[in-house]
Amino acid sequence: MRIYAPGETWDAAQFPPLLAIGDSWFWYPGNNLLRALAAHPRLREPYRNIQMLGFNGAKIAEYVDRGSARGRYAKAFRRELSPRNVGYYTTVLISGGGNDAVDYGLALRPDCGGLERPEDCVDPEGLDDLMRDISGALGLLIHDVLWAFRRQNRPVDLFVHGYDYPVPDGRGFDALMFRVAGPWLAPAMDARGVAQDAALRRGICQALIDGLNETLRGFARPSEGVHFVDSRSVLRGDAQYREDWDNEMHPTAEGFRRIVDARWIPLLASLGYAH
Repeated sequence: MRIYAPGETWDAAQFPPLLAIGDSWFWYPGNNLLRALAAHPRLREPYRNIQMLGFNGAKIAEYVDRGSARGRYAKAFRRELSPRNVGYYTTVLISGGGNDAVDYGLALRPDCGGLERPEDCVDPEGLDDLMRDISGALGLLIHDVLWAFRRQNRPVDLFVHGYDYPVPDGRGFDALMFRVAGPWLAPAMDARGVAQDAALRRGICQALIDGLNETLRGFARPSEGVHFVDSRSVLRGDAQYREDWDNEMHPTAEGFRRIVDARWIPLLASLGYAH
């Protein structure tokens, strides 16, 4: 099992047929989705070897060039899709959308003070703007992947995943007793005056995740090799939720294992990647 960082030299005996570009669900240190996938006992060889691109905190728009807007990771992704390199890959994994939502202030109304229902706190225009931007960038990214493989007359399986419902409890990513990143959700709600009501705040997250998942699902075209992995309602949301959630945005190692086992492996098995 090898998960290669950008620019890392491949071991000749462990070349990666999987190319994964994405945000912190792929990159989160110690426990992440790629590690859980590569370590799963049902995954077939050689799919345990993966080339990573992207970075923690990456937004989908940073993976592609749109007009004069140059994506931070677009050049590296274009290089992997070049005729010289794309022949090594059979499968592409895409993770993104969560950081875009944070960047948009969770699509909340400017002032949520006194509002008691999640649907009242979410700004429909803001949510539409968020989903439009995610759709535009993701559509271009998927197009570029399919075009690169079509140019070589080779099939590809492309997987886009959604997220499960987070708990906005104000926990960030800590390491060695220092705060490294986050929190992300609670501060955005505090800035918009959302009441300190756990049910209300979790309802806002659910509405946002549902909107994001439905947007991502809209790109699924199994007949063309584009698949969507729905991660919702796998992780615990009860009093034991911290066993599945390491912080506001990232599952624990056990949480990622549960998502892979429940949602990824059945789909991968149907396509011959797992037994």
